[in-house]
Amino acid sequence: MSHEGQRIKVGLIGCGNIGAGGHLPAYAHIPEAELVAVCDTVEELAHSAAERAEVEAVGAGLPRPYPRPHTDYRRLLEREDVEMVDLCVPTYLHSQLAVEVMQAGKHVLCEKPMAHTLSAADAMIEAAQTNGVKLMIGQVRRFDHRYTSIKEQLDAGKAGRPVFIRRAERQFLPFPPEAWQWDPRRGGGVILDIGVHATDLFRWLFGQEATEVYAVAKSVREAAIAAGSYDHAFITCKFDGGGVGFAESSWAYPQGFGGTLYAQLDVVGMEGKVQYADKNTNPMLTYTTEKGHALPRYFRFMSTTEYAFEEEIRHFVRCVLDGRKPAVSPQDARAALEMALAAQRSAETGEPVSLPLG
Repeated sequence: MSHEGQRIKVGLIGCGNIGAGGHLPAYAHIPEAELVAVCDTVEELAHSAAERAEVEAVGAGLPRPYPRPHTDYRRLLEREDVEMVDLCVPTYLHSQLAVEVMQAGKHVLCEKPMAHTLSAADAMIEAAQTNGVKLMIGQVRRFDHRYTSIKEQLDAGKAGRPVFIRRAERQFLPFPPEAWQWDPRRGGGVILDIGVHATDLFRWLFGQEATEVYAVAKSVREAAIAAGSYDHAFITCKFDGGGVGFAESSWAYPQGFGGTLYAQLDVVGMEGKVQYADKNTNPMLTYTTEKGHALPRYFRFMSTTEYAFEEEIRHFVRCVLDGRKPAVSPQDARAALEMALAAQRSAETGEPVSLPLG
């Protein structure tokens, strides 16, 4: 496949929440990538995504053609002009689709978590190696300026050797009860969907491998109880260098709690501490007679900033163009998944789980 003018032609599969709201708008700001096709099984979503992509491109002053909407991903894979596929489909479909895409000789950027099982993740790694294509999982925290800055501070020794990390990601999941995120078989509940951000963050910031995971989790909201999944979890991870990470991952907080109160991070080192919380960095507070105080929400996704998706996609596109290895290796994403699956197992059995998983 040729790279005329150093531009990669991309197909986006999955035009739901994260696909249309997080990934799609980023392409209007990445000159090295051209979104030529979008796909969703819901025809209306595919067409509205194509229209939005054109609007975003025009708004950014880019002479981009209208990306062709598809409802069958196999039609998208048949297209010779598509060199890279951005997968934003439900977790349980990640491996199956990624493997098919890579067998078609196309590079894959796939949303987190990598897969729903380790064997599914391993199938993805094997497909990338067999077909000589690149694979990266979108562990988007690693491209968020807030966290890359903290990583740089830690690597520079500002707090000494990190020994303890506490992380909280808390919100009210706004999706209906039938949404795949609640289903333990399709989305994995809060531990796999949100907890995997924490497990990856711990491993990245410590620079160590996890040896044991212990979790206590609950089904709080009616949707979680009905689906048989957890929506609130406490996860403790021990690492081979002595580090300990403690995470609270929740979809059970009151409606509207997130936004400015979603994220909290404390990294304690031998010689100091690095601290971050959304509320500490929120630049505006308003008061009105009717509503009292309000902390404006600056990003559509509480979990990350819009430009983090842009950084993530741009990084992967450049890796494809330059033949470089992505910053987040498939093995990195697999390790984060393994820790989340261990937390799930621990929550169910009430016992600590040793790594690697048997």
